[in-house]
Parts: sequence; structure tokens; C-alpha cells
Amino acid sequence: MNALAAVLTPTCVYRVDPDLVERLDELLGPPLDSYVSGWQVWLEEGGPGGVRLEWRLHPPARFRMPRGVNPHDLFEVVLQGLAEALDPAAESFATGRERHTLAEVWEVLEVFPADGEDTDPAALAAAATATLGGRAPDAAGRVDHGRLGDEYRGRRGDFSVGAALLERLGAAGSPP
Repeated sequence: MNALAAVLTPTCVYRVDPDLVERLDELLGPPLDSYVSGWQVWLEEGGPGGVRLEWRLHPPARFRMPRGVNPHDLFEVVLQGLAEALDPAAESFATGRERHTLAEVWEVLEVFPADGEDTDPAALAAAATATLGGRAPDAAGRVDHGRLGDEYRGRRGDFSVGAALLERLGAAGSPP
């Protein structure tokens, strides 16, 4: 094998909408970790064959943490905003001292083996579907996480990881 060959990670991706965020809260609870870049992360053991899965909400390109919101509070702030919005899929809601729509905070949820195990993408998608109460991902396959990370860092955050994941997995359309 070529030493420079890409490592392709099995993954599945969901476009973010209010129902998905509520399912994450109900079925996985609060995030295990949160980042100033907007990522929210869960780890759970429900993967194929007991593989530990990482569930990661990705923000859109150029995301910045809303003023007045601690990264560790972002998930709860968004849940509260969605609960108060008349049309949570489209309406902006309070995020600290600002207002944002859900699409301005997160665009996709990515699920992949947390410890680098190689598992079948279809089995991964089935496990994610079961964990989320029957909700299937929008796309599944294999992606080069190293290359995506390089592109994100090289563009200093002016890069949509979510759109790139959907494109590379062959999903039609873009994130919400």
C-alpha cells in the first residue's frame, strides 16, 4: 500500500433540523464535549459490534461562537431557542446577545467510529438509525478525514465541512 494513500473513514451524515437536535438531546443527552469552533461531540458504544461512535455536529463555514454564549452551553441555548420559536426550522432565536437560525449554528451531524475502527458504512448507518429512533442518515460511505481537516485549517474555518461531507458521500443538495 502506498504510504501516502488516504485513510478513508466510514461515516454517515445527517442534515441538521430541529427534529434531529431534539432526538440528540432525548437519546444521547447533553454533549460530552464542546468547542469554540461550534462542534458538539458525543461518544456512545452503539456501533456495529460494540464499536464506540463519535457523533459530531458541524457548524457552517465562517461560524463564530455567538457573543455571550459559552461553548459548553451552546447546545442547551439552541434547544431553548428551538423550543421558543414558532417555526424552529426557519425562525431566528436568541443565542446569547445575538439571534441565529439553526442553519447558522450547525449544518450536519456526522457519525463515525471514534477510535478509527474500520466498519462497513451500511452497518454504521444502520446502527446510527437505530440509535436515533429509526431516523436514517442522508448519506453514508467513506471519507478522508485528514484531507477535510487540512482543507478546514488551510482556509481558517472558511470551509464547510458539512457540504464537503455531503458532496463526497454523493448526497444531492447542500446542508440546510
